Amino acid sequence: MGRGLPWWLALATTECSPSPSSGSLADSLAFLFLSPCPQRALLGALDLLFLLVTFVLALLTRRTMTAVDAVAPEQEPLLPAPNPPLRPTTGRYAVGLGASVVLAAAAAVLLALAVLLLPVGTPWRSSEFAFLAVHSAAHAAAAWTVFASRKQTDHPPYLRVFWIATALAAALFSASAAIRCANRSPLFPDDILSFGFLILSLPLAYISITGYSGGLIASPAARHEQDQRSSDASATPYVTASFLSRAAFSWINPLVSKGHAEGSLAADDVPEVSPSHRAEAAHALLASNWPAAASASWSPVGVALWLSFWPQLLLTAALGLAQLAAMYVGPSLIDRFVEFIRRGGTPWEGLQLVLTLLVGKAVQTLASHHYNFQGQLLGMRIRGALLTALYRKSLRLSAGARRAHGAGAIVNYMTVDASMVSGAMHMLHGLWLMPLQIAVALLLLYSYLGPSMLMTLAVIAAVTVATAFASKLSLAYQLKFVGVRDSRVKAITEMLNNMRVTKLQAWEEAFSGKVRELRRAELGWLKKIILFVCASNVVFSSGPVAMTVLVFGTYIAAGGELDAGKVFTATAFFSMLQGPMSNFPQTIVMCVQAFVSLGRLDKYLSDGEVDGTAVERLGSSGAGDARGREGARRSVCMGHPG
Repeated sequence: MGRGLPWWLALATTECSPSPSSGSLADSLAFLFLSPCPQRALLGALDLLFLLVTFVLALLTRRTMTAVDAVAPEQEPLLPAPNPPLRPTTGRYAVGLGASVVLAAAAAVLLALAVLLLPVGTPWRSSEFAFLAVHSAAHAAAAWTVFASRKQTDHPPYLRVFWIATALAAALFSASAAIRCANRSPLFPDDILSFGFLILSLPLAYISITGYSGGLIASPAARHEQDQRSSDASATPYVTASFLSRAAFSWINPLVSKGHAEGSLAADDVPEVSPSHRAEAAHALLASNWPAAASASWSPVGVALWLSFWPQLLLTAALGLAQLAAMYVGPSLIDRFVEFIRRGGTPWEGLQLVLTLLVGKAVQTLASHHYNFQGQLLGMRIRGALLTALYRKSLRLSAGARRAHGAGAIVNYMTVDASMVSGAMHMLHGLWLMPLQIAVALLLLYSYLGPSMLMTLAVIAAVTVATAFASKLSLAYQLKFVGVRDSRVKAITEMLNNMRVTKLQAWEEAFSGKVRELRRAELGWLKKIILFVCASNVVFSSGPVAMTVLVFGTYIAAGGELDAGKVFTATAFFSMLQGPMSNFPQTIVMCVQAFVSLGRLDKYLSDGEVDGTAVERLGSSGAGDARGREGARRSVCMGHPG
């Protein structure tokens, strides 16, 4: 057992019962998810569930195809339908099939080695055999599913869920292995194999979240789409970039190099947006997921956005979680570095610390940049979809709905509310990432400073009460501000539309006074919102300082001794608390504003439309028809009906 390791990390592979001294819920959860034996049990249960689902669906599919094939002889075609020509396999299909085959083969090889090398009297021999056999069978079934769905446009949902869950399990295995390796107490060969398991599982999770374009391109529509992508390769380098190119953002290097060499870029130098990220594609996706009973839905816009963009939301959530996990590697190693400098050690120990810090910072940097990139990309797609939907809705509004909203309110929907909702989709993860970051930092502080860390709970309680009060007050301010702003825009729009009557009746002063009054009310609510945000930032920014003073004061008063390692480590954790505690109120304000804007968009997009059956659309077949209609119009005007 390594020195300083928790008991649930130092257990051997065969120990499947918790320590008798572990009575807390945190220790029980840590044992369940981070100990080797429960990890095997969870992964084995996942494999068994996937095998069961695959077997049941295969039986149902076979019965359905048997019923379809059992047709009468007179209904059979004289000639079988020709098979369309097939194209070579795509890269994602090859990655999915290859990774599944490698995982199944690796588990089979480990099973064979276990049969040959494990002694007969080993108590956990049969359980290890069962785990490896089920694991190999599950990935073999996944490979068969990939091969069977090669002509489809997407992998089955249960396979995508299995790949994502497998990647999460591999991340748990690797996290436990990394901690044990950093503490110089690895479990051989489990910890070494867990890293390979993670490397093979990450591409599968990426394919599951981002989508799939089919293994064999056979249909004319799919061939046309593939040809279109090939023809636009030079215009959209993001589409043709490989996995490594996207991971390192190297696909943007030619554009950056050209801009650096020439000093500026022209509009023709910037590549176009990829077809799947354009506004028309995003709107088509949103329209396809619009709820049928929109009036009965709680939030039709919110439901449609979730059904359309949930893979990207889960991807940004996973990237944020990876960034959060890698963020604590550096502060956790400060005490180890101080001990190494103070007491000395072998060069290998120093190199191990440096490599661990380097890997942690590299993962944090990649996860942070991709988290921001994917969040901005998601916001761009949502904004394009909402703007297109709002514009098309404005063309189909009924007369009553158009009078109720007005042109000014519709402009606000497109310029303000759509931007609020799209921007908040990236900020939405802060509502759970920031509290999780605070909770993890407090747990690590407790492991270094003991019960004196509990003094921070007083500050957190005060901050929580302030947050609840701030959220309620901010929502009320936003509703008042939005209502007054819409009234002002509506008044200005009516005055401009009826300017001739206003000038004729000399009502300029009366209307300008009304607009000034509404503007003063709007500025009053805006001033309250700004002062409220400033006060919230001051309160939340002073929280980490109060925590530091209280914790160090309590620790010294309790008789504790502060050394360099504890001070530097605790200070690093306190500095990590400053970011979420200062940004959390701003995140709440942004989410409240987005919630208000979402309600306004729900009301607008669910309002009445013109009856499509009462509209007659006249088509034009060419210039001759247009000239003919023009000639008919002129003859009618000149008094010649024919």
